[in-house]
Amino acid sequence: MTLLQAGQILQMERAGALLVVGDRIGEGGQGVVHQARLNGSPFAVKWLRPGPGAGAMRKSITALVQRGGSPHRAFVWPIDVVVSHQIPGFGYLMPLLDPRFVSLAQLLNERVQPSFRVLAGLGRELVDAFAALHSSGLCYRDISFGNLRADPLACEVAVLDVDNIGLDGDGALVKGTGPFMAPEIHRDEALPSTVTDLHSLAVLLFYLFMHGHPLLGSRADSSYAWDGQHVSEAELLTSNLGVNPLFVFDPADRSNAPSPGDPVLTWWDVYPDEFRRVFTQAFTTGLRDASLHGRVTEGTWRRALLRLSDCVTACSRCGAAAFYDPERPGRTCWDCGEALPVPHVLKMPGGTLVLAVDAAVTSHHLSRDRDYRSPRAAVEPHPAQPGHLALRNLMETPWVVVPEGEEPKTVAPGQRLAVRPMTIDFGGVAGQIMPGGELAGILPAGHGGDGGDARRS
Repeated sequence: MTLLQAGQILQMERAGALLVVGDRIGEGGQGVVHQARLNGSPFAVKWLRPGPGAGAMRKSITALVQRGGSPHRAFVWPIDVVVSHQIPGFGYLMPLLDPRFVSLAQLLNERVQPSFRVLAGLGRELVDAFAALHSSGLCYRDISFGNLRADPLACEVAVLDVDNIGLDGDGALVKGTGPFMAPEIHRDEALPSTVTDLHSLAVLLFYLFMHGHPLLGSRADSSYAWDGQHVSEAELLTSNLGVNPLFVFDPADRSNAPSPGDPVLTWWDVYPDEFRRVFTQAFTTGLRDASLHGRVTEGTWRRALLRLSDCVTACSRCGAAAFYDPERPGRTCWDCGEALPVPHVLKMPGGTLVLAVDAAVTSHHLSRDRDYRSPRAAVEPHPAQPGHLALRNLMETPWVVVPEGEEPKTVAPGQRLAVRPMTIDFGGVAGQIMPGGELAGILPAGHGGDGGDARRS
């Protein structure tokens, strides 16, 4: 491969503008990434490796450029194809990724893990990004840790290597990354598509929350044991993930259950039943039925992740973060064994929020507008009643509240009130605070409105 050098000049194919190549900042199987400057502003350029698929790759990237922009802000989208008068080949110009983004895999290997709410927020951002991509008629083809970056503070993700992207159903130069590939691709029965992306997305989310692979349990482990016959690792991967895939928590077949000591065993028990059922669908029905009906779609994941974020609570004894699950009353803290408290919850049009410190009522909770970042109320420790909570009005308009057995009250912007059973008029939108124990009989499975090691709050 003819390499770029710092100081070389490249030309944008469509715009005709010139840019100056800077230092190398990354390298992968498909090309090398350099910093670049265009009219004094920083960008990045990826120079593609030559090969038999170079022509198809150039055509694909040109088509993405001609679309005029990314379907979602998470994708580091190509701006223009670039060429050089000094060396053969081509590349493409793209935004320079902000250094606040770090490898998602690296993030999950940190000793101090992101909070449950942050993990749910990152998962939702990934789901929203791929939903937007698929809705535009495109598929990614290679969803895996290597192509993802995250900013846990802002709860944002960045998706790299967009040269993998193409029209759903078209031929592809890349089939995916082994552990994330759909069974039908492992069996050479299908090409990458939106449907295969959905399997890869489910595997990624399982890693994100359970810290392991959904199909690599004790049966898969035993297949790697030496029995005198030489079987390659690629053949074993195809067997375990393609020919005979089996979910490690398959309710009908426990032969591939996680091996003793596998962290997946610990993590699986931490999450609510409602959330675990979505994974069970993804890796039981979704393995057998490779269709939009059989696989878990982004809308289902979005609802599950919103509900998961809204269920975060904390142990009253040790402060460990946990989930309130009305389907499993009497659960104990994973850390100290204390019975988890039954919290108050706030029912709203866009979901039911467990009232715990640092929980927030968002615009989506009130209006179902998918604005998850604009807070309308915040849950805080009550300043005068240790162990109790208060709800602060972060809106620009007052609330009218009617606590049980009390007269109506007005809560001005910036004021707070003690959490107790009541109705709240947020300004044309009604909410109700009630004991969480009353939820078990009224919430259907999947409720929540779409519309860590086990960690401390």
